[in-house]
Amino acid sequence: MVVWEDMTEAERDRFIYLTLSEDALKAIVVIMQKKHGPDVSTEDIMRFAFKVARNRMIPGKRKTKNEK
Repeated sequence: MVVWEDMTEAERDRFIYLTLSEDALKAIVVIMQKKHGPDVSTEDIMRFAFKVARNRMIPGKRKTKNEK
């Protein structure tokens, strides 16, 4: 599992920008501004974008538990 603290700032930025589209990044900024106000920090936005990018990398069958 990829963790925020294990990567350098440049690696995190590259991971986020390669994984998420421009529209997804814009939506993340809007969500964070709506949730935390217009003065939300860039680090908070990037942490949330990192979580979204990491979740996109996990296959759907790994996200749900096997129901038997």
